[in-house]
Amino acid sequence: MKNNKPLYLFIGCFLIPLVAAVLVLKSGWLPDTQSNNGRFLGEQVEVPTWQDYPLSPWTIAMVNAPQCDACEAQWQDVQSLYVALGKNQGKVRLAVLGEEPEAVQSEHPTLHISSAPQQLKAGNLYLIDHHGLVVLEYDYAPVEEENRMVHKGLLKDLKKLLNYSRSS
Repeated sequence: MKNNKPLYLFIGCFLIPLVAAVLVLKSGWLPDTQSNNGRFLGEQVEVPTWQDYPLSPWTIAMVNAPQCDACEAQWQDVQSLYVALGKNQGKVRLAVLGEEPEAVQSEHPTLHISSAPQQLKAGNLYLIDHHGLVVLEYDYAPVEEENRMVHKGLLKDLKKLLNYSRSS
């Protein structure tokens, strides 16, 4: 009679994790929290002419529109956010999608794209990867303190993404 113990161990090594994963998913045992501060978009949004511009691992983009009252203040905050990146500034660039802000000239290298995808809202900030895919959205908050917290969250997410991309 043959000894089938190694065969049973081999099969068990594959079946036990599979059964455990199914049980965890069915029981709702997964945590409800998330580690990002931004909001993932419900649908895939890409900037159409992204490949025509020089590549950068990540881009902080702001959508500007003609009737956007908050855009000028938001753009100044974005430039401060860029300074806060410190040594990671070389891996991130700024971009304006839509009309260029009139009163604010950028002190940092800025990409200007004259049109923005329709799914993006004016005054909001977006993180865009090197393929032109919009990954995270950060809403504009009219209260200055709330907006500062949104920017801190964006900075935290961006540093985490830069750290992940460095390790892979």
